[in-house]
Amino acid sequence: MVKNPKTNSKKFAGVQVSRSGILTVELLVAAITLLSVITFFTTCSFQIRLVWKDIRHQRIAMEELNNQLESITQLNENQASTALANLTPSTLCKNALRNPKLTGSLKRDLLGTRLTLQLNWDKRHPGKPLEISGWIQNTPPRVNSQSQSSITFPISNQPHQQWSVVPPETPKTASFGKGIR
Repeated sequence: MVKNPKTNSKKFAGVQVSRSGILTVELLVAAITLLSVITFFTTCSFQIRLVWKDIRHQRIAMEELNNQLESITQLNENQASTALANLTPSTLCKNALRNPKLTGSLKRDLLGTRLTLQLNWDKRHPGKPLEISGWIQNTPPRVNSQSQSSITFPISNQPHQQWSVVPPETPKTASFGKGIR
């Protein structure tokens, strides 16, 4: 039996089937699948663009809060309260974010005077405003006269208590008389 190279026929269960092209049904299924995939990826690309835009806005807002916090924590408490009264977002923040609102507050706690800044703007999805906190130290740390290695910080409104920061001890190692080979 000699095979003819010009015929595209196959033999299945004793029946010879000749197939010379693509069926219309197969072409229709392939086209529908391709259109579905293209539609899905197009939608995803637009959504990803919006996600990247939100990420860019979050970064700008965090940079603004960090810059404001760094500049205000360098001041003393009176100057900081004056700076909070005149608190405004930077020009970059105003240009990048829609209607930014920057607010701040001062509260006393055990570590000193806590400065809390909040930044809110008109987002696509409403949520909580970004918030960052830092502390203003009113007095420099004093060295304890009993030990030169400890530093004390006074606690406001409680003059009889003190915090001590003691440097950690060096770890002690045990020696068994044998070295590592």
